[in-house]
Amino acid sequence: MKHGIHFFDHSVLTTAIQDFTAVIKEDPSNAQARLYRGRAYAKQQQYRNAIQDLAAAVHLDPSCWLAFYYRGCILRQIDPKRAVQDFSVSVLINDTQENFCSFLHRGIVYSEQCQWSLAICDFESVLALDRSVIFAYLNIGLILLLHLNQYYEAIQQFTSAIEIDPLNVRAYVCRAQAYHKIHNLPNAVKDISRAIHLYPNKSHLCMLRGQYLMELEKYELASLCIHQLAEMDEESFMSQPVQQALIQSFCQNHSKAIECLREATASHPEPAMFVILGKIQMKAKKTKDAVRSFKKAMKLLMTSAKILPHTFEAAEMYYLTGLCYMEQKSLLRAHDAFSMAIRLHSSYPDAFYQRGLCRMQLRQAKCIRDFNRALALCPSHFQAYMSRAAYYGSKGRYSKAILNCNEAIKILPDSVQAYFYRGTLKYQNKTFRAAIEDLSKTIDLNKTCILAYYNRAVCYHQIKNFRKALKDYGILLLLELSKEIAFKVLINRGLLYMELGDYVNACEDFKEATLLSPDDSQIFHAIGICYYRLCEFKEAVRSFDQVLKLDPVSVDAYVGRGNSYMENGHEAGFKQAQKDFLRAIHLNPNCIKARICLGYSLQALGKLQRAWSQFTIAICIDPKCQAAYDGRASVCLQMGETFAAFQDTNAALKLTTTAPLLTNRGVINELMGYLPCAMKDYQQAISVDPNYALAYFNAANIYFHNHQFSQAYCYYSKVLQLDPRNESAVMNRAITNTLLNNIEEAKKDFEKAICLCPFSAAAYFNRANFYSGLKQYELAEKDISTALSIQPNDALMYKCRADIRGKLGFNKEAVEDYKQAINIQEQIDSM
Repeated sequence: MKHGIHFFDHSVLTTAIQDFTAVIKEDPSNAQARLYRGRAYAKQQQYRNAIQDLAAAVHLDPSCWLAFYYRGCILRQIDPKRAVQDFSVSVLINDTQENFCSFLHRGIVYSEQCQWSLAICDFESVLALDRSVIFAYLNIGLILLLHLNQYYEAIQQFTSAIEIDPLNVRAYVCRAQAYHKIHNLPNAVKDISRAIHLYPNKSHLCMLRGQYLMELEKYELASLCIHQLAEMDEESFMSQPVQQALIQSFCQNHSKAIECLREATASHPEPAMFVILGKIQMKAKKTKDAVRSFKKAMKLLMTSAKILPHTFEAAEMYYLTGLCYMEQKSLLRAHDAFSMAIRLHSSYPDAFYQRGLCRMQLRQAKCIRDFNRALALCPSHFQAYMSRAAYYGSKGRYSKAILNCNEAIKILPDSVQAYFYRGTLKYQNKTFRAAIEDLSKTIDLNKTCILAYYNRAVCYHQIKNFRKALKDYGILLLLELSKEIAFKVLINRGLLYMELGDYVNACEDFKEATLLSPDDSQIFHAIGICYYRLCEFKEAVRSFDQVLKLDPVSVDAYVGRGNSYMENGHEAGFKQAQKDFLRAIHLNPNCIKARICLGYSLQALGKLQRAWSQFTIAICIDPKCQAAYDGRASVCLQMGETFAAFQDTNAALKLTTTAPLLTNRGVINELMGYLPCAMKDYQQAISVDPNYALAYFNAANIYFHNHQFSQAYCYYSKVLQLDPRNESAVMNRAITNTLLNNIEEAKKDFEKAICLCPFSAAAYFNRANFYSGLKQYELAEKDISTALSIQPNDALMYKCRADIRGKLGFNKEAVEDYKQAINIQEQIDSM
């Protein structure tokens, strides 16, 4: 017996079996010999003989726990129920640390039978007997992770295994998967990285790490993992050509991927292989090759009757072929391919969707049916909703398009595309504030979405929120823009600045736009208008010259240049302006703007009849041209035809009621002596535009004329609130304050009037009268002398100074002033 045990321990099993057989022949009731021979037979995989010997050992010695254990191990695969019984008897006989393997194996059998709680109990019994059994921790952890969804408890089990054996790769991998389940991706990446550190050449570990990094949105590191996979020479990995090709394709090594799959299809020409090859060829933009691959797959899939089966696999081949034709812009062939895919598999939502896109590009109204069918089959088809929104948007049915965007957003709540398109639809629907909300959401999701900033700026412009519009345009110009968009941004911002009256910044934007489009005459025209508004008339003329170089028949450019010449204020400028207005009229005889400008230029030169004729022609061309009536009224007034001016102003007011027109009529009424009517016009002008200073000024003058000085004072003050540099209003208020005995205010107003207009003889003359009234004759004499130095041939001023000098006791000087006054008056009378 000892001889046999020695050979058994040294794995010389044949000799050991012979020895145990000899013992059994001599002593058939020797249970120990049966046990050892059974174990030896089991090692030699003679399981039938092993079971017979182990059964005999149990029969001879019912307390032999080892016999039950070993028989259970043999029966575990072929008869799990009997195996569980044997393990149970074994642990019943011996439940000490010596027999923990029975608990372990019974736990494994329970796991295979999906009796998770019993399995966990056995593995826990193993750990109660021996805390160093890592296999038990791993099995408990895997049951908790994969079957009971108790991820945190699973992590504790794997952590215990790692504490016992820090080099156990499986424990790290399992714990990484558990961390992934609870979305603790950083720890999952750490564990899988430790596993890779221990086994750097295992491809599946690299794949797992790449997956976790992708989910962490660390795309560069994830890409690095895939590149490492592509460079691996692991035998198991290289033996899988499909996996190898997919990884090479991810790394953009399409030629290697295609070569790998071509070799595979040459040795194993299967339809699925050709489909994968076609997909990679599509990624490589080799759509013609891809179509050939799909056709080969179809031939292999055909039945003996040369008919494709009605399966999804066959339909997908036609679907992919259709995508290739779409890429090649062969819309009709693509349409036929998608139709065939639908015929083979009638519940294929993507095929309906793509056929709908095809029909939409072919301008077929039936496209909407395909989108509807795609959504009926797959209610969560985001792109189908978006395409249906695009179709309705193209037909001007914006509300219906917006509803489809709403459905798309329910599917993908953070879709930049859906929010952006819904925002543009709301803009088209003229609901600008709602559009701004969607475009703002788009920007929140994608801070560099150029078109969202651009469209939001346009919306802000529409609702007159100029500050925010300027901010968005400014952000856009900081981003990397295409030449086309940068040009549009500069033009839009320039127009916005013009609307705000900021012609300096508008001009700068338009100048920058000319660098992007140097042959666009309209930009130079806008620059000319800016210079005109800035009173830089020479620069304006140069800009309009540039417009006319680019577009010699631009009527607006001739009109703009003519107006700029007129503002130069000299006769040569007026004549040059007339030439430009005449050229504009020659190019377009019905150009009212040119005729009105010509009329004003003729009026400025004193050619009133010709000016009147031009305004009249403009009225004949457009009887509703208010500016023409207004211009003719001013000419009539200058010609002394007050009533005709009154009629023209009334005609203009019938067309449009503005404060300037009402004020003009008030002036005419005043000239005709109808002061109440004039006052009524001025008051109406104020009600139409409370910020029109001239109406207040003229009304104040009437109050002053009627000795209503308090009212005059209030109106002059209002004028100065609106136009603080109006020297006439300051002077008139100074006189009004004098009459109201507001001495200090009058003094301040006179000072201000002289500061505003230091060469005005009237200002000094009126202040001299003011000082004279206060009996401050020395100051009065100084002011009247200053007035005479500015305007030396005024008889009234000499008489006034003579009076003041008389009161100062300068009789001789006073007499000389009286004589001078008489001489000047005699000269005037004799003329």
